Amino acid sequence: MLGRGNQQAKNQPQATQGAGYTYIEKGTTIKGDLTSSGSVRCDGNINGNIAIKGNLELSVGASIEGETIECDNLILHGSVKANVLAKGKITITKSGKLVGDVKAVALDIESGAVFSGRSEMNSGAALEKPAEKPADKPSSGR
Repeated sequence: MLGRGNQQAKNQPQATQGAGYTYIEKGTTIKGDLTSSGSVRCDGNINGNIAIKGNLELSVGASIEGETIECDNLILHGSVKANVLAKGKITITKSGKLVGDVKAVALDIESGAVFSGRSEMNSGAALEKPAEKPADKPSSGR
């Protein structure tokens, strides 16, 4: 029936609405680094680093494993094992799991979510990548 095509766009999560986003379908696995100039919604699996100029959303059952993830905002319903640098907000929903250090302007962790790592909240003006391996930092001797 005509007009139903717009129904799908209305049901898409907020992070993926608008011009220019990439969709990684369930059952898809990417091995290697991913870069994008727009937002990304992942329903599959990624093994590698991510650098995107947009929002990143992982659905329930989706996973990312790598060294670093850089994005504007992260909405996590799935699983991430990486350090995350967000220019805006990181949201870990009750079904989400994040293992790694994070730097962002804001961090929202819902009841039931899992977060294992260090967090640093910042104004967003001078965000730098988290250390690759927190345990490898030399002590200052003080």
